[in-house]
Amino acid sequence: MAKHKLAAEIFGHPIEHYIKDPNLMNTIESNGFLSPYTGKPNNKQTRLLQIPMGVETVYWNNTPVIIDPIRFLQDGVIFRDIAIKFWGSDENTVHLPEIKLKKIGSFDFILVKTKESSQEVDDFLFLEIQSDSTTGTGGLVQNLDDLYSKGAQHLRTSYPFGMNTYNTIKLSFVQMLLKGLVAEKWNKKIAWVMQDSVFINMLDRFDLPTNGFDPKKSTHYFTYNLVRDSEDDFFNLKLDFVRSYSVEELRKAFASERSLPTVDKVLKAIKQRLEKIRS
Repeated sequence: MAKHKLAAEIFGHPIEHYIKDPNLMNTIESNGFLSPYTGKPNNKQTRLLQIPMGVETVYWNNTPVIIDPIRFLQDGVIFRDIAIKFWGSDENTVHLPEIKLKKIGSFDFILVKTKESSQEVDDFLFLEIQSDSTTGTGGLVQNLDDLYSKGAQHLRTSYPFGMNTYNTIKLSFVQMLLKGLVAEKWNKKIAWVMQDSVFINMLDRFDLPTNGFDPKKSTHYFTYNLVRDSEDDFFNLKLDFVRSYSVEELRKAFASERSLPTVDKVLKAIKQRLEKIRS
């Protein structure tokens, strides 16, 4: 099966599992569409489907790309990785979801380290999850509907959707600056969790230096990929690399002219559009 524009993981299972087990969707439905990442029923609804919108990951050029942030919650991997990176251990740590601060907005999680002998707070850091996004979501809805109503054997080789990575980055970058400022002001850390492909795309678009991990800085990017040994296996999150930045570095990257198009490219686009109108 082609793996370009196709749902990769649905309700926690790779698409290949549905092909090998025609009854898998029935089993998932009888269990109430529970998410293996939250332990709760999937509640993402669309009026176009009889069932929840359970696509967590899509294949894009044979690579699984995460489009649902809850996918990053698999087995608590990100919380352990981040705690160990900053504190050397994940013992006496707890993650608190959806913390809201006035004039700033909400943080996905706050990771808290308590003192060994009590519940007194020893340290804490902010944690944000950034998944990628798609265009033409109707194509993914059709993909899921075909799987549910017809079965995996009737899936098309591809569906009409695209990746909207630039929009993902554009919408999140202001939040990276704002929340980075808060972290610096309080002398705390903020960890942004994302897939390596999204971070690399951000590097290409903005003039970000390829820093390594530096615990003295405030903003840290923990980048993951999805790995497995065979199509019979589940995908697992694997930490790829960690990069650290100050807010000033982020500001300079955002303001850099490196990624801006030249005026010649704009003129070329205008000429091409004029030629189409005249023809």
